[in-house]
Amino acid sequence: MLSLGTMLLVLGIACSGGDDKQDATPSPEASESPTETATPTNTPPPTPTATATPFDGKVARLKVPRFNVDAPIEELAINERNELDNPKDENRSVGWYYIYDKPGHGGNAVFSAHVYYRNVPAPFVNLAKSTAGDKVSITMENGLEYNYEVIANNRYHRDRMDMGAIIWPKEKAATDEWITLITCGGELDSTGQEYISRDVVVAKRIQ
Repeated sequence: MLSLGTMLLVLGIACSGGDDKQDATPSPEASESPTETATPTNTPPPTPTATATPFDGKVARLKVPRFNVDAPIEELAINERNELDNPKDENRSVGWYYIYDKPGHGGNAVFSAHVYYRNVPAPFVNLAKSTAGDKVSITMENGLEYNYEVIANNRYHRDRMDMGAIIWPKEKAATDEWITLITCGGELDSTGQEYISRDVVVAKRIQ
């Protein structure tokens, strides 16, 4: 559950059972012929097909081929100011918020990175240009790769951004897996130091 204020979560991001229906098909009528009743046998039920266990190791890299992004991952959480923390290797790394979902586990994994840091381009410098169909991949520490396709790109004012709806999107189908990439966007505020908006790109797993 969202335990921190929405605004606090935003400001730190990469910026300085119902009833079952029964089968209605009628059962076949019993035979009127005096046949011998078969002795029931204890036939075991069929063994269900095993579901692969998602890899639970570290997230290693994030790639966006269209923009030549191939960045290492930093694990991030909440900083001392109750904000979503920023990557410490600012111009090189993408942050993954391990306090939320992990890639490969069917949820919505959240990442962030800078656009620029100290006037040097950072991994998400071109994120605002993303369009539907762009590919994004996540590589785990064992080499396993998950592939995603961009389905949405939206810009939100930093003070009116509903982080709860972004981290736990109601429109995501339970059978889908998403990743959400967040960075700064738009114009700078009156201080000249902070962007007034956030760009949020959502991609859905395709493989």
